[in-house]
This record gives sequence, C-alpha cells and structure tokens, in this order.
Amino acid sequence: MRPRTFAVALLVAPALALAQRTYIEVGSPNFQPLPIAVPLFRSETGAESASAELTRVLRNDLALSGIFDVLDPKGFLADPGEGLSADQISFHRWIDVGAEALVKAKVRSRPDQTTSEFHLFETRASREALFQVYEAPPGSTRQLAHHFADDIVQYYTREPGIFRTHILAVRKLPRGRELVAYDVDGQHSEVLYRDPDIVLLPTWRPDGQALLFTSYRGDRPSLWTLDLATRKARQLFDFGDLTTGGVYSPDGRLIAFTASVNGNSDIWVANADGSGPHRLTTDPAIDGSPSWSPDGKRICFVSNRSGNPHLYLMNADGSSQRRLTFQGNYNQAPRWSPRGDLIVFTARDERKVFDVFTVSPETGTIQRVTQDQGRTNEEATWAPNGRLLVFTSDRKGRPQMVISTVNGERQVMVTHENAGLSTPAWGPIMVSGQKSAHLTSESGAQGPAKPE
Repeated sequence: MRPRTFAVALLVAPALALAQRTYIEVGSPNFQPLPIAVPLFRSETGAESASAELTRVLRNDLALSGIFDVLDPKGFLADPGEGLSADQISFHRWIDVGAEALVKAKVRSRPDQTTSEFHLFETRASREALFQVYEAPPGSTRQLAHHFADDIVQYYTREPGIFRTHILAVRKLPRGRELVAYDVDGQHSEVLYRDPDIVLLPTWRPDGQALLFTSYRGDRPSLWTLDLATRKARQLFDFGDLTTGGVYSPDGRLIAFTASVNGNSDIWVANADGSGPHRLTTDPAIDGSPSWSPDGKRICFVSNRSGNPHLYLMNADGSSQRRLTFQGNYNQAPRWSPRGDLIVFTARDERKVFDVFTVSPETGTIQRVTQDQGRTNEEATWAPNGRLLVFTSDRKGRPQMVISTVNGERQVMVTHENAGLSTPAWGPIMVSGQKSAHLTSESGAQGPAKPE
C-alpha cells in the first residue's frame, strides 16, 4: 500500500509576523469569526483545474472550521491579476470589503506532481504572515488545501488544525455493512472493511493505526480490530453473552466495553490485547456505552438504574459512581470532549425526536446543539481538538454526517450519499512525521478488508 503523502517544501513565518500576529480566542465571550478573503488561486497553463479545486477546498475548510467568515468572491474589489507579494497587493481594497485576512496562491501542475505556493496576509498590517510551498503526487492535490487550512487555523488559534484527519462511519448496504473513512469535508471516501453481517460502533486506536468495532459475525456480538496497514481484521475477544461498544483509553493501553454476563449488562475494562478483563459496574440495571475522560481517570457511561437511561460518571477503577444527568428520560451515547470540559450525548424528547446535547461533567449544565432539524440527530463525537462535532442526521432523508460547532450555530451536512451512515468516529491528529496507515493514493488504493 502506498501512503497518500505530500512534502512540505518550504515554511516561512517572518519575525515581524510573529511579533504582531493576531490571535483568535475561540470560545471567549467576545469571539467573532475572522473575515477572510480567498480569491481564485493563480495557475500556470495546465493547472487551471487543480487551482479551482484547491481554492474551493480551502474555502470550504475555513468555513467549516467555524473560526472564519469566508467572504463572497462576488464582492471583491481588488484587481484579480495583482501579484503575490505584499508590495503588489492593494490592501486597502481588501479592507474595504471587510477582509482582515487574505489568502493567495499559485498552482503548478506536472504529470508527476502538483505544487502550490500559498501566502497568508494580514490586511490591516499590510504584511505577509505565512508563506508555504507544498507538493503532492497525483490523486492527492486536495490535501494541499487541507494542509494549508490547518496551518491557517494554527497560526490564528495556536491550536492544531483538523483538516488532515479523517472521519470513520458505518455505511449500510442491502446486505452487510462497510467501514468507510472520509476526509473531514465528507469527500474522498475510502472503504476500509466490508462485512456481510452487522458492524457498528467503530473507534480509533489513539495512534491512528488500527480500529476497534463491534461485529455480529458469529452467534453473538463481539469486539474486532482492523489493522489499517495490513487491512487484516480479527476478533479481539468474545466475552459473556455479548461484547460491544469498545473504546480505547487515551494512552491506548486499555479498552472499556459493555459485556453481558449471565444476563446482566455492565461496564468492563481489559488490556488492549483483550487480556485481563474485569468488571467495573455491578448494578443489576443495564449499564453500557463507556467513554473515557481525556486524562484517562474517569469514565462516563449510560445506566437505567434510576428507571430511565441517564449519564453517570465513575473513576476509571469503578469507584465513586454518580448520576450526571437529571433532565430528560432517555439519554444515551456519551462522548467526552478531548478538552475535558464537556460530554456530548443524544437525548430523546417527548415527541420521540432525537437531538444532540452537551453537558458539563463538573456542573451538570446542559446545552442543546440541535433542534427542529429532522427527527434523528444522534451519535455525536468530537474533533480531536474539541472544537467541532460530527453526528448523523436525517434532516434531508437518509442519515448523513453533519459537522457542527459546539454551540450548534453553524451546521454543515458534509455527505450526500444514497446509503445511510451511522456511528461516526473522528480520527486523531497525527504527530509530526507520523502517517495515518489507512491513507492511500487514489491510483494505488488497497481494497477493503474482509473478515478472515
């Protein structure tokens, strides 16, 4: 398998830019999206298509972030032919249309690679803030825009961007299911695993090199893993009457899961290789859907021990169990934010409509994310920086993936497939030099794994 990679040829952040740079404090009381202009990128002969695609992808990424107000190109006043250096740009023209930031680029295409020269300018300071040149092999051109979108986000927020990560979802087939990986914008889907039976609840190993999921292959549900480098799937363990909903601890050493033994559903923990399983909850009620806190010290789970499904918290060793939610009568599918400050979950109201909410693990304060947007908004999970959510929604028919800001003010449906999607899982940010094993070049893509 050939990884879909691209090289950073040049990165320059001038000392002046570092000294005077503007920061966006996301989540602060006075937060406002930063107006940014992204005119059509210039191109050499033969690179027009790549230029248009890179412009479109970058605009979409910046808008999807919820951090930027991407200005409509129809209102631009500057000369489309102006140059790429600060002394060639009429900054007052960009200020007149409200742009605080400006992105320009030049694209060159050859049979073996595409090269893009990106520039970020701060208009009021009339200066260049970032200058980067990226190269990509055929089939990976759009990744250049994802990369620069991440750089822009990090420049303004001092936090890593998430546009080179991937989102996993289960795609429903007439017979069976597929595990499919998508770019964050819902494009370039890649089937990683196909099973004639039911698969559900996929999660990522923290290093991004393997998946954990529940499979109904056999006579009862069990936990399976998929190695993304080899595309080999294998059963991890089959415990009790059923085993489902496995999630790795933040350090990847443990797995929390739901198991039913002698008819009683509880939260269990085992080593990542499936050894040493031990039970954390012993209540006769139904306990399930565990989710780790980002420091690995606590677990949120669902229990109906109060009569209806509600969210509960406990320490990672099972001690200090306490109820978290007291509103609603059907709360489920908790996922703890990587920032630690919120837990997202799905709740059903008296109309039997499912919506997405967040709750503070410390205060129990609940905030609504979705309302009157279809009958089912569910299975939300977090971007690895904790700034965005992804969930499935039937607001336009079959359930599709929606990217949302945490407060729900901006929601974008990013997939539009004929098949329904479920249980999305947002992959981790790869550290510098680390490659996500499932990424392939489109010209050399490996086929989906099948159960052995």
